Amino acid sequence: MSGTIEVTPQQRWSAAGWLFDWTVGYLADHVADQEVAAELREIVEENLGWLGLDDYGPEARADLVALLRDRVVPAAAADLPPTVDDRPAVLDLLRDLADATR
Repeated sequence: MSGTIEVTPQQRWSAAGWLFDWTVGYLADHVADQEVAAELREIVEENLGWLGLDDYGPEARADLVALLRDRVVPAAAADLPPTVDDRPAVLDLLRDLADATR
């Protein structure tokens, strides 16, 4: 199963379920709004496979975009084990997501 993040209505990023879950979990752990964090955790726990950045209001969207743009790739580089299959491609896929937020 895969998951998708809708960056804008015209731009979506899809990844394997485990990477989508890792990314949304990272956002849940670092977003300022705890209500949004709880909703993000629910996405992972319920295997919903969808996150729309516009679904949480402009302040939360700005926070989520900043996390994706500036912090998710360095966090993945530090946190994902070296044994992850095709780790360089995984990091490139996360870079694509970061670039999509610019």
